[in-house]
Amino acid sequence: MSVKEDQPTNVYTFKDQRPPQFECQYTASIRDDQVPLVIDNGAYQCRAGWATSSTPDLIFRNVTAKHRSRKEKDSDVQIGNDITSFEQLRLLMRSQFDRNIVTQYDVQEQIFDYMFSNLGVNTDGEVPHPVLLTEAVANPNFCRQQMSELLFECYQVPKVCYGIDSLFSLYKNHPNPSSADAMVVDCGYQTTHLLPVLGGRLDLQHCRRINIGGAHVDWFMQRLLQLKYPGHLAAITLPRAEELVRDHCHIAVDYLPELAEWTSHEYYDEHVHKIQLPFSNAPGNQISAQQQAERREQQIRRLKDLSMKKRQEKLAEEERELKELMELQELMTDDDDDDEFLLALKERELENEEELQALISKLSVSIQRLKALIDGTEPPPEEPEPKKQCTFDLLEIPDEQLTPDQLVKKKRQYILQKAREGRARAQAQQREIRQKELAVEKALERKRLTDFQGWLAEVRQKRQKLVESRQSRKQRKTDMAKRKTYAAQQRMKIISQLAKNTKKDDTFGQDDKDWDVYKEINPNMSDSDSEAEELQLEELETMLKEHDPDFQKEMDKEAGEFDITEYYRLHIAVERIRVPELLFQPSMIGLDQAGIVETMDYVFKKYTAQLQDRLAQCVFLTGSNANFHYFPARLERELRAIRPFQSKFNIATAANPGFDAWLGARAWLTTDPVADVWITRQEYDEKGGHYLKEHMASNRYLPHPVLVQK
Repeated sequence: MSVKEDQPTNVYTFKDQRPPQFECQYTASIRDDQVPLVIDNGAYQCRAGWATSSTPDLIFRNVTAKHRSRKEKDSDVQIGNDITSFEQLRLLMRSQFDRNIVTQYDVQEQIFDYMFSNLGVNTDGEVPHPVLLTEAVANPNFCRQQMSELLFECYQVPKVCYGIDSLFSLYKNHPNPSSADAMVVDCGYQTTHLLPVLGGRLDLQHCRRINIGGAHVDWFMQRLLQLKYPGHLAAITLPRAEELVRDHCHIAVDYLPELAEWTSHEYYDEHVHKIQLPFSNAPGNQISAQQQAERREQQIRRLKDLSMKKRQEKLAEEERELKELMELQELMTDDDDDDEFLLALKERELENEEELQALISKLSVSIQRLKALIDGTEPPPEEPEPKKQCTFDLLEIPDEQLTPDQLVKKKRQYILQKAREGRARAQAQQREIRQKELAVEKALERKRLTDFQGWLAEVRQKRQKLVESRQSRKQRKTDMAKRKTYAAQQRMKIISQLAKNTKKDDTFGQDDKDWDVYKEINPNMSDSDSEAEELQLEELETMLKEHDPDFQKEMDKEAGEFDITEYYRLHIAVERIRVPELLFQPSMIGLDQAGIVETMDYVFKKYTAQLQDRLAQCVFLTGSNANFHYFPARLERELRAIRPFQSKFNIATAANPGFDAWLGARAWLTTDPVADVWITRQEYDEKGGHYLKEHMASNRYLPHPVLVQK
């Protein structure tokens, strides 16, 4: 992770490094002397090298990959450092491990081919070198048999030796490994092991495994950030999550108090790490003025298309509703359907025929206006002829000369006549309003062509009035929800006055001014009056965006200036301690398992107090997760809580937790007499592939039980 000079100290960028390429030389002396090959076959990385080398000659990711869209061919499979990208979406990744046990031996064979090829082994059909290979704790005999068969039968190796990686690391770091007493904490990629060692030998009976490791920590970091930043889902890849865990996370010495500190703004600003993602609009890559103008034109076209689409959808909806209302109106003129008509009115929450006619008139006017806006023309001056002509022949006849049925018909004709007259008045009024609007629009257009600045100022002034009206309406609605505001008090005052007036004749609602009183009482119902304002505001803003280049900048400023650089930053805050806490609390991701300290306490209690003291004198941390800062301090605090009062214990960490397994295996191979620990080809043929010779860093050999036939 790197920090740029022109950035604050807490802003970092991803390295996105490609896997390193190793150049290995297979010299004649290595071939002729049959130098042993040391292989630390880890679940995350494989480290391989000759016993004469001081460091591993080859380090690579222990996986294979192939493109999902291609048919499986050997030439398409990428292995180790040849994998160009570790993106899980594009590649099908395969590992030979199931947790920490090798189960996929076809993948393991491909890994061996890659390894021997990159080490430069050029002997025909065989690898004439002894192989020291690490294996898992309590590795099943079947798995060892498969591995021995692969090495002896496929690669013709002369002899093989197996050992546990964490015990080789203990050998590298302990001053007296042959008689060491230690509690080894092996923090691996897929699992974590607690291995008690007494007298230099592994006590396999009381070993414990936790099915959590570095892979779960990396996955946890990726999922947390993807949930936190859904807009950058594709940019938060697993390799980047691994980099964040490796370079920015640490173990909390006391988790809960440190977690509480992140609630402080000062602590957050001081300790947060900001990861700058790459983006195209970085300084020095700004788009040109011509590109900005083209984008503005595209935005204007999109706004116009969106506005037209909304109007068309609204027109279709209102036409459908008007058709239903007209069908309902036809029921009103049918004498046989009175009950059905009243039921239909009730379903639409209408009280009487007058409300129905008013709603039809309102929808007719609205439809004409929408059609005019869509077509860009003036509404038709005359009302279209109705499909069914109604005659009002009974209105001029006195009531005394009519039968009861004719009186009912006369009442309906009277209602229809009044509704038609009201609809005609409303349409005439709407045409007059539209003519005034068209006149104003034409005047504005003439002013735009002759006095552009004056036209621009007038349009801005109109927009400002509409914005203030809308804000005032929203503020009244907000104030009405609070009991002690002036608006709420006025509402209660009006309600109380109306309550006093109910003792007299209740005439509220007969006057048009009563509607204003109703809106004061219930401001939520006044939204219908603001639809025309919203439509007009949208038209004015579209005009300003089209003709005023500075208007969009002002809009962005009103909404809050958008910092694109900050948008492309990942804030790694509480995740710095929350993610590695998974090793101590696996329940954070739903695993029903104990953490490191709880499992260690369980293992300690399997021994007597004297043996516990011996094990506690060397709590040894190894594995790549031991590189977390403050890991020993956290473990010391936890051990002090579970160990007896004033008891002594010591915590040691491998000098190089990730590589000491290979270094320890090489040191053990070159310094100790190990002639009797090799499994030769003859012993493989005679005793089977599961056979194992024990040594200080090996598993215990438990042969297959012999079945006795009765």
